[in-house]
Amino acid sequence: MQGPEFLIPIVFFISIAVVAIIIRKFQNDERLALIEKGGDANIFNRTSKGNSYPALRYGLLLIGAGIGILVGNLVAESRIIDDEAAVFSCLMIFGGIGLFASYFIERKEAAKD
Repeated sequence: MQGPEFLIPIVFFISIAVVAIIIRKFQNDERLALIEKGGDANIFNRTSKGNSYPALRYGLLLIGAGIGILVGNLVAESRIIDDEAAVFSCLMIFGGIGLFASYFIERKEAAKD
């Protein structure tokens, strides 16, 4: 007979769904209260100039994360540092480098406009 380990993924995904539903409900309640008081609900629109190239940002982040995992595995195989520490630290470092690169590319493009 299986132990209770099979419940962990089920509870995890149900918890994520419940949190998402609760967040959505409170956002809706907040917008309705604002409209009832005569406010403008357009302040909730998330179109900002700061996020003008989301595909570039996420693309470079994922490319950096992939390179980080690759380099982390190479470092772990060479036994320089512990396996988990190598992969996690390289993942964060190269993911951050990808975000820095997207920032500078976006800034360069904004200067053109």
